[in-house]
Amino acid sequence: MTSSDPLFLGLDLSTQQLKGIVIDVSGRTLLETNIVFDAQFPEYRTTNGRHINGSTATAPVLMWVEAIDLVLSRVHSAGLAHRIQAISGAAQQHGSVYWSQQGIETIGKLDTRRQLREQLASAFAILDSPVWEDSSTTEQCQRLEAWAGGSAGLARISGSVAFERFTGAQIMKIKDQSLGIWNRVARISLVSSFAASLLSGAMAPIDASDASGTNLYDIEAGQWSKPLCDAIDPDLFGMLGGEVTMADQIVGTLSPYFATKYGMTLCPVVSFTGDNPSAYAGFESMLKDADQLASVISLGTSDTMLSPLVRYPYASVGLAMDAEHIDGHVLQHPTVPSRFIAMLCYKNGSLAREWVRDNCPGTNLSDSWAEFNQAAANGPLAPTAYGFYYLSKEILPKNAIGVHRFEKTTSSGDIVCPSGASFKRIQSFSATCCDPRAILESQAMSMRLDHSRKSTKPLTAAIVTGGASANPVIRQIVADVLGVPVFAAGLRDSKGLKAGNLAMPAYGAAVRALRRLEPSRVLDGEYVLEQVGWPDGNMHGVYSDAMADFEFLRKHVMQ
Repeated sequence: MTSSDPLFLGLDLSTQQLKGIVIDVSGRTLLETNIVFDAQFPEYRTTNGRHINGSTATAPVLMWVEAIDLVLSRVHSAGLAHRIQAISGAAQQHGSVYWSQQGIETIGKLDTRRQLREQLASAFAILDSPVWEDSSTTEQCQRLEAWAGGSAGLARISGSVAFERFTGAQIMKIKDQSLGIWNRVARISLVSSFAASLLSGAMAPIDASDASGTNLYDIEAGQWSKPLCDAIDPDLFGMLGGEVTMADQIVGTLSPYFATKYGMTLCPVVSFTGDNPSAYAGFESMLKDADQLASVISLGTSDTMLSPLVRYPYASVGLAMDAEHIDGHVLQHPTVPSRFIAMLCYKNGSLAREWVRDNCPGTNLSDSWAEFNQAAANGPLAPTAYGFYYLSKEILPKNAIGVHRFEKTTSSGDIVCPSGASFKRIQSFSATCCDPRAILESQAMSMRLDHSRKSTKPLTAAIVTGGASANPVIRQIVADVLGVPVFAAGLRDSKGLKAGNLAMPAYGAAVRALRRLEPSRVLDGEYVLEQVGWPDGNMHGVYSDAMADFEFLRKHVMQ
C-alpha cells in the first residue's frame, strides 16, 4: 500500500453525531472520526442532537451542514482527502429536509471564500427538520391508512402500517399546519439524500431502501405511490424527486466547492441510504458466501432483527395479512432490487434481561451475569414451560405488557395448546432459577416466529451484535432456536478478534463506495466475522416442535 493508493469515505449522520470512516481497497480503516453535535455545536442548543418539545422532535439542518463540512476538513487535515476516490453514506431514517428553490440553486454555485452556513441560511423552507423520535402525527397516520383502505392496505403498499415517525405523516403535518411554509418547499429530501445532495451540489435521488421508511413508497412496484402522494398534494411525487435509486448507484460527483476547499478530486458520490440498511449491507459484505440468507440481530437496550427476504411478503399473492402478520417493517434491500429486508424491533431487550437477573423469584443473582448464565444454561424449558417479559409496552407483539409465565399441567380446564398439551398461568416457576432460561428462549423464539411471518425461506446464518452479543449462552440459544450458525462481528488486531463498537453504517457506506469502483475486490480489513455458535440439531428439533404452542401462548398473552 502506497501513499497514493485510492481511499474511500463512508459517513453516518445519526441522531447524536456524524461519523466518518476512510478505508483502503482492502477494507482496512485508515481514519475514523466523529463529530458529537451537542459538544461541537453548542450554539444550536440540542440535547443528544435534537430538540424535543412534547411529542415533537426536530434537529437543526444547518447543524448537519456544518458537521459535513467539518468532517471533510478532518479528512483533509489527516492528509487523506486527495486520495478519496468515492464517497457514500448513511443517515438516521425517517427524518426529512425541506429545500427552498433558492437552496436548490445555491448548492450548485457555492463560494469557497464564504462560510457554508452563511450561504445556505435561506436554503431551507424549514430550519428544524422532523426526525425519527417525533410522535406528534397520530391524526395524519389515521388519514394515511384511511386513504390506503386501512392499516393492512397501507402495509401492503409501503411495507409498514402507519407510524408517527415515518416521513409521510410528517409531510402531511407540515402542510396541515402552515400553508405558507409548505408553499416555499420546492424539494423534499430524506436525511440521507440531503447529505448526498449537499456533497454533490445537486439534488440527489432518494434510495429505495430509505424510501421504504416513509409510508409513501410502493415497495412491490419499486416507485413512489402516486395515489398516496396525490392524496397529500398533487405535486408531492415531483417534490420527492420522482425516480428513486439503489444504494450502490452513483448519484453525482463531489461538488467543486468541497473539491477545491479540501484538495479533493471530483470523485463519484454513491447514493446514501438509511443507517439500518447501510449496516445490514455492511454485514453482508463480510460474509464469504454472498448468497447466504443471514439475519443481523442487534442485542441492546432494545433488540432488532434485520432479516433477508427473497420475495415481498405482502405481494398480491403473498402471505396472510392478519394483524399480527403486518407488525414490523419491510424495506427494499439497499443494493439488490429483487430482495427485501424485514426489520423486527423489540423494546424489551437488555433492560428486561437485567430485570430478570436482578428481580426474579429464586434467582438471587446479585447483579451477576455469570450466575445468570449458569441458570440460563440449564435448559431447555420448552416445551414444558414458557415465559414472556414485557416490562414496557412492547412493539412486537404490539402493545403487549406484563410478565407472564406458563407451565404444562395435567389438570383439566386450563389453556389447551395446538399440541394438545394443557398449560396453566403461574406466578412463578415450580423450579428455581428458570426465568433466565425462559426470557432468552422467549426472545429468540419470538424472533423466529416473527421472521416466519415475513418469509417462508429459512435463514442460513445469524450475525449478533450489540452489548449482549458477547454472552455465550445467548449466542447458543439463538443458534439452537434458529437452527443456524451464529457469527459475532468484531475488530481484528494482532491478537485476534476482539469485541468493538463497530461503526457499521459508516463502514458499510465506505464499502459500497469501494465496490462501486472495484466490484470484485476482496475485503481483508479489521472488521471481521467469527463463528461463535453452532446449532445443536436435537435442541433445534425441540424448539421447532414447540413453536406452535409458543405462538398460541404469546397470542393468549395479548388477549
